[in-house]
Amino acid sequence: MRFENKVIFVTGGASGIGRATAERVVDEGGRAALVDLDLDRARAAAAQIGNAIGLAANVADEGQVKAAVDATVAELGGIDLALAGAGHAEFGPTAEWDSERFMRMLSVHVGGTFYTCKHVLPAMKSRGSGSIVTIASTAAVMANNNNVPYGAAKAGISGLTRQLMFEALPEVRINCIAPGRTITGMTTPLMLARGGDMEKGEEIFGAAIPMKRMGTADELAAAICFFLSDDASFITGQTLVVDGGETIS
Repeated sequence: MRFENKVIFVTGGASGIGRATAERVVDEGGRAALVDLDLDRARAAAAQIGNAIGLAANVADEGQVKAAVDATVAELGGIDLALAGAGHAEFGPTAEWDSERFMRMLSVHVGGTFYTCKHVLPAMKSRGSGSIVTIASTAAVMANNNNVPYGAAKAGISGLTRQLMFEALPEVRINCIAPGRTITGMTTPLMLARGGDMEKGEEIFGAAIPMKRMGTADELAAAICFFLSDDASFITGQTLVVDGGETIS
């Protein structure tokens, strides 16, 4: 019951790593605000998890993020924990990216993380403590073909986390998780495109990993909840790579 009476604010909370994290927090005594682009999906996920509310926000829009934070404080009484997990995946040669598409990548990932941190921090500081986790990627620390905008955005999140550490202290810790190849709703289309079906896609993606399999949303949530919990009470400003050993192979 590490999160008894704690409230977590999760962007990208209706599916994947965000939802898995919210489920763990609730299972350990907390309550959750699930934020998603699709309000119906957020509410459905909240109803299935229990002790949760569903909210809608485009994280690239600061006003919508602030409104979701304010609604969480009003409905759940405050915010103790936050996961800035909203994002999307797009790849391709740099020459195919126009400025609008590139800026959307930065706005959703770096901008969405920034707005989430900016607006949850005052709520946490007013309660005297808190913990934030941001989501980068192994693309932040290793190069891949046709991955320039996504990799740059994820590297920006890791850098933002380090820089924000000082402003968050002493009340709030902030750390970053960099997932490797993980089975989520965001990666499912990539696996289907590569393998033709999920089983073959997972096999192809997992072949590059020393553990010879992809990670799961639950495994990423376990690492996130470590950072969120008092088990990590002396850790802040760090990026933890959770990738089955891919980046050191």
